[in-house]
Amino acid sequence: MTATRTATTPLSPTHRVAAAISELCAPAVLVTLFLVATAIGAAGWPGGALQAVVAATFTTVLPLAVVLVLVRAGRLTDHHISERRQRAPVLAGTLLSIGVGLCLLALLDAPWALVAAVWCTVAGVALVLVVNLWWKLSAHSAVAVFVTCGAVAVFVTCGAVTIAGPAALLLLPMPVAVGWSRVRLGAHTAGQVAAGFLVGGVIGLAFAAVVGNR
Repeated sequence: MTATRTATTPLSPTHRVAAAISELCAPAVLVTLFLVATAIGAAGWPGGALQAVVAATFTTVLPLAVVLVLVRAGRLTDHHISERRQRAPVLAGTLLSIGVGLCLLALLDAPWALVAAVWCTVAGVALVLVVNLWWKLSAHSAVAVFVTCGAVAVFVTCGAVTIAGPAALLLLPMPVAVGWSRVRLGAHTAGQVAAGFLVGGVIGLAFAAVVGNR
């Protein structure tokens, strides 16, 4: 009877909120939205639509689909790849997929802001891959900071959507919420979240500098 009560005990409200934030702000979700916004912001509508589809498909959608298949097959623990040792091959496969996407974007003459966004994603994946060989850095936190910095940069520098620049500042609380959720769920320590913030901030500021000087 005690075991039944334990198994059926509802999650606390804060745990539910943390879980929702982690899912809604998962790296694949944030990067997908960022790439689509960047493509439309830089190339306009409908010109940037195809480029947005290509960038998102090979950078996030396809790798995530593979992860979900591996989870269902029992090869991965979960779609967040909580087990550090399972991350290296997944991240390596993601880099390969992104490489194909970059080749297609070159053929489509994609705007520099979109190409830079994908390249910065490559840098982030590579850096997380290296760090995770020894330590479980928070990819959620890194991506949240990168996307926040990147969104502000894109909306400020792309003339077609300059008016959206201040609105992008509304994303500033997001990394804090994401970091809190990862610690609350026990997925990462505060130190691993802080390291993610650092990595995401470096890549995000690099992206902002590159796009701003183009």
